[in-house]
Amino acid sequence: MSRDNSLILNEQQIFEAKRLASDARRLFGVHPNVPIGSDIRLFLEKNDVLLCEYPYPDSKGTHTYGNITWIKNGDDIITFIGLNTSSYYDEQIFAIAHEIYHYTTKTGKAYTPEVEYEDQITEKMADRFAAELLLPAEALFALVSDAFGTANMYDVSDNKTLRFVARIQCDWWLPYQAIINRLYEEKLISVEQYNNLYNLECRSENGVYRRILKSTDGEISELLNKKTKSIGISNKVIETIISNYEDGLIDENEFVKNLALFDKKPDDFGFCMDVEFDDDLKDLFESVDD
Repeated sequence: MSRDNSLILNEQQIFEAKRLASDARRLFGVHPNVPIGSDIRLFLEKNDVLLCEYPYPDSKGTHTYGNITWIKNGDDIITFIGLNTSSYYDEQIFAIAHEIYHYTTKTGKAYTPEVEYEDQITEKMADRFAAELLLPAEALFALVSDAFGTANMYDVSDNKTLRFVARIQCDWWLPYQAIINRLYEEKLISVEQYNNLYNLECRSENGVYRRILKSTDGEISELLNKKTKSIGISNKVIETIISNYEDGLIDENEFVKNLALFDKKPDDFGFCMDVEFDDDLKDLFESVDD
């Protein structure tokens, strides 16, 4: 979700990002005028992509939103998307969409490990794909037309634009700045409008935009602006752990330890057991509680 306008995608790259996003929506079974929001996780399940959620700390002034990893197991390829849940919830949704681009196109460091840094154009393409996947141009044009009866918003005041953006965010669940990017990249707002709107403090509880967002839908405002800090893994992995225990492939201690890695306990799944926790297991639970 970069604001770096020194990198401009050409018409062919934009067309390709839109095409891929449209194909992904079609595979997902969602029409262009229907929001995806947090249901984007279902796309991962449909494609057997495992989601690993963890609140990664910032490192040396940088913040990682997500990454993708894959391993080969015989003839099978297992793909994981790591999601940083110390990001805001709307950023988490955008990060998953971004990583779906890398999964779909097999691009990025995960697929070209000899590359030390992510290619900037590839990252720009991934951001554009994510934006198109979450809020297709077709739907955005219709929203502008319905709200203002015009083909663009050049003459719309900033205050009216903020109310419009808040309604979009409550329905489509993109981050505020991603929506401003969408309006600008589809030439619906001017450069001056873009600069004024993008630089607005959108997270502050007492800021003008957050007040508008809360007035539009207070519950969604809270959710999208929450750093969930959740720990978890796709249900498929949890089911595998449970099956391994039920089939006698792992003992009770190992079962409890494996579940604890994902902030789960046996009684969450209907198992009642009295386990003698060893020191390592106690430390594991204490670290999860922290």
